[in-house]
Amino acid sequence: INNNYFEGHYNLSKTYYKFNEHKNAIKSIKKCIFLNPKSIEALILLAQIYHKITNHTEAEKYLNKARAIGKGDYRVYYNLGVLFQNIHKYNNAIINYKLAIKYNSNDFASYNNLGATYQTLGDYENAIKNYNHVIKINPRFIQAYSNYLYCLNFCKPFDAITYFQIVEKFRNNLPKIKSDPISKLNKKQKIQKINLGFVSGDFGIHPVSFFLIKTIELISRKDFNVFAYSNSNRNDYITKKLKKSFDHWRDIHFLNDEQSSSLIRKDNIQILIDLSGHTNKNRLTLFANKVAPIQITWLGYNASTGLKEIDYIIVDEHVADNCSIKYFSEKPLFLPNTFQCININEDVKIARKKNKYKNNVIFGSFNNISKINKDVITVWSEILNKVNNSKLFLKNIHLEDDEIKNNLITTFALFGIKKDRLILFGKSKDKKDVFKTYNQIDIILDTFPYPGITTSLEAIFMGVPLLTKNGSTFYSKIGASINKNLNMPDWIAKNDNEYIQKAIEKSYKIKNSLESKKKLRNKFMNSPLSDSKKFTMNFERALINISKIH
Repeated sequence: INNNYFEGHYNLSKTYYKFNEHKNAIKSIKKCIFLNPKSIEALILLAQIYHKITNHTEAEKYLNKARAIGKGDYRVYYNLGVLFQNIHKYNNAIINYKLAIKYNSNDFASYNNLGATYQTLGDYENAIKNYNHVIKINPRFIQAYSNYLYCLNFCKPFDAITYFQIVEKFRNNLPKIKSDPISKLNKKQKIQKINLGFVSGDFGIHPVSFFLIKTIELISRKDFNVFAYSNSNRNDYITKKLKKSFDHWRDIHFLNDEQSSSLIRKDNIQILIDLSGHTNKNRLTLFANKVAPIQITWLGYNASTGLKEIDYIIVDEHVADNCSIKYFSEKPLFLPNTFQCININEDVKIARKKNKYKNNVIFGSFNNISKINKDVITVWSEILNKVNNSKLFLKNIHLEDDEIKNNLITTFALFGIKKDRLILFGKSKDKKDVFKTYNQIDIILDTFPYPGITTSLEAIFMGVPLLTKNGSTFYSKIGASINKNLNMPDWIAKNDNEYIQKAIEKSYKIKNSLESKKKLRNKFMNSPLSDSKKFTMNFERALINISKIH
């Protein structure tokens, strides 16, 4: 009726954007900008669409146009912060989030993202300060509690008192779902197949799926009907593979808690497994409202959720002992040998070092920068100082940021480690290239208290041994669990001094031979860490056993 109706074009663009019809969204929003070139809302939305389709240059261009029009508009700076955060320009992200807060001191979203940015950089103190600001401004912003709790797992020592205080605040602010209470399983239901559900925002190219996919393929259809409740719009090749592996696939990304709860109850789910914990895209609100008779947390978050409504946490005897078990609100559900199993079948050969450092001992870590805290750098520096001509090979996507790289170089220099002792790499062209890079490494140095998990197992698959330090929490014991399952207890240190001493001793004894590396790969492939069939049988047995007692 009116082709110049600004609001119609704007809302149409938002609708196209929501349903990922980006070309139509861009066309509609550009019509808005033609009608009103000074519309900050339209410029921001166009930037968001370009950001979504990874055209970051255009996104930044339109946000700069919006900034020129509304210099004091906090929304522009917030969106610039999001853009820079996602393209790993963290210093620029911090500057813009701070500007957003300057122009709107109640902008809790900027405080939250600022906290997440500091956390990525390993600055836990500033991360926690910002999460506290969010909670003060908006106590019902649930994500901030989860971010705070996740951050505490990186801190040393682990602050259990604060952890459970934040859990209590989290619980008190969770929205309540109006629904009838769940009735316990009756005897007839126990005889039938168990309806087993998995809730995750990580069904796709993500470590959770790497550990999960083979179990879902192998799980007995005689005993289980298997349901996926996907809380994201991921649709990569792993997502497509998982969709074929599950018996039923439910998208709950656009459903609210009541709709999702209703769907889960309609499916008559008897055991519901949370795969996210307090990580991104979790749906712990569903679990807090007890949407299934038996609720379990596993795999995506290796710590207690703190929710009494979650009955069990899946563990093994190595990660859950008298030291760590006191930190669980859930009852430990022990699996034999290992609580996790991964199927790595990359066609990558173990090869000799081909770089210019082939005669040096090369220590390595492919873990996120957030795990490389000052305690880690202190210990690693002492190792490098005591092992002549050794190098440290660090690789992760955050090292694409020159500022992060320079900060790391500066920090190591404070401990006497010159720049030429560090080999720093960012992203790889593909997964195969990541695996090939392990051929340049002699020993993987684990981070602490938050260890490597997927990266450690990938390194071992490539024949590179892992030196880890045992801790007092679930997370900090995962490296020890890995090495105990490989029957390599001598690669586990009790404390910093033993970690340093073992690194020195192992570096002198390490044989950079194809034989020793191939032996380690074979050991891994024949270990419980890679035996998907046996792991799935143990997993099934554990679930059937608990279904009988509820």
